[in-house]
Amino acid sequence: MADLGGVKTRLCSWGTSRAVRIPKDLCEAVGIDIESQLSMKAGSDELGSYIVIRPGESEHRHFSDAQYRSMDEIFAGYDGVFKPTEFDWGNDVGAEVVE
Repeated sequence: MADLGGVKTRLCSWGTSRAVRIPKDLCEAVGIDIESQLSMKAGSDELGSYIVIRPGESEHRHFSDAQYRSMDEIFAGYDGVFKPTEFDWGNDVGAEVVE
């Protein structure tokens, strides 16, 4: 993707919400158009707070939405050696009951 450089915009009021205008060139560069589904996430780092807007589904996806693949399909072509072993989690901590 071509670097479009820094784009400055302004936060506007839209009813009881807020709105940001995204330039058409920027939308085209990331493959979004009017009515595209977007996901947003807020966070912070050493530079301060930020909002990330990504193209994609905005609804939560459930594991049952994933296509079923058998273990044979998943490991088809795997030539490595697998030797199952037990894992030592260390001493008990807290009130768990281990028999």
